[in-house]
Amino acid sequence: MSEQLAIVLTMWGFMAGGGWVVWVITTNIRKRRVAQTQADMQAKLLDKLSASQDLADFLRTEAGQRLLEAPPVEKGNPFSKVLASIQIGLVLLLLGIALLSMSGVIRGHWDEMVVFGSISLAVGIGFLASAGISYTLSKSWGLFGERHSGKD
Repeated sequence: MSEQLAIVLTMWGFMAGGGWVVWVITTNIRKRRVAQTQADMQAKLLDKLSASQDLADFLRTEAGQRLLEAPPVEKGNPFSKVLASIQIGLVLLLLGIALLSMSGVIRGHWDEMVVFGSISLAVGIGFLASAGISYTLSKSWGLFGERHSGKD
């Protein structure tokens, strides 16, 4: 592998890794804030119901049942998760096809293009297979039973 190609790939790797770290941190901060907000709201609501009879009456209502069944963090939208896997898979699949197609055009870097094209192609196919399996399992588990508003 030429030195210039190694430098470019290293730079891309660092940028992709840095972007992934930022994404993970911001996602976890957002989920923690949502969980804290829900917990605060539930605690305030329970504080307002001072008598045990008031609490028992409230828990018998539909709103009380939803409060008990509410997950501590927001639910993920199965449609958006499957769609994200399809998008990533298609991009990587097309990148792999492009790299394999370009391997015959670019002289001197044939081996590198074939290696990276094959890896991208395999990972893209893996994401598409994952999306198909996720869709099938989500449908069989009834996660697609209700329509989601598109919010994640």
